[in-house]
Amino acid sequence: MKGWLLLFALVGGTAIALGGVLVGAWWLAFPAGMLVGITVPQARLGVPAGALAGLLGWSVPLLVIQVRNGLGPSASSLAAIMGFTGQPAIPLVLTCVVGLLLGLTGAWLASALRGLLVPATR
Repeated sequence: MKGWLLLFALVGGTAIALGGVLVGAWWLAFPAGMLVGITVPQARLGVPAGALAGLLGWSVPLLVIQVRNGLGPSASSLAAIMGFTGQPAIPLVLTCVVGLLLGLTGAWLASALRGLLVPATR
């Protein structure tokens, strides 16, 4: 497989997931993962790449907000609401895990469907 195809799929999937998060369509990490899963022929590369695209799409906005304003007070209050007083990292980690799982399941589904629809060549 060509490395540029994997890189193109990863950058495209990340851009779709990131754009979705920025406009409020948080669920676009799933179709972004599907795009990666369809584009990359090998599932062993496509599924982790889809998961990485979802993770990056959700974590980059958090990183930008942290650099500009700081997430400390927001994360601390959200952690307190969740029952994890004094653990502000937990809501941030859970947010990133949601993005990762959306990208992972999208890539896995697309890769599985591709395996069903495309005949195996030997």
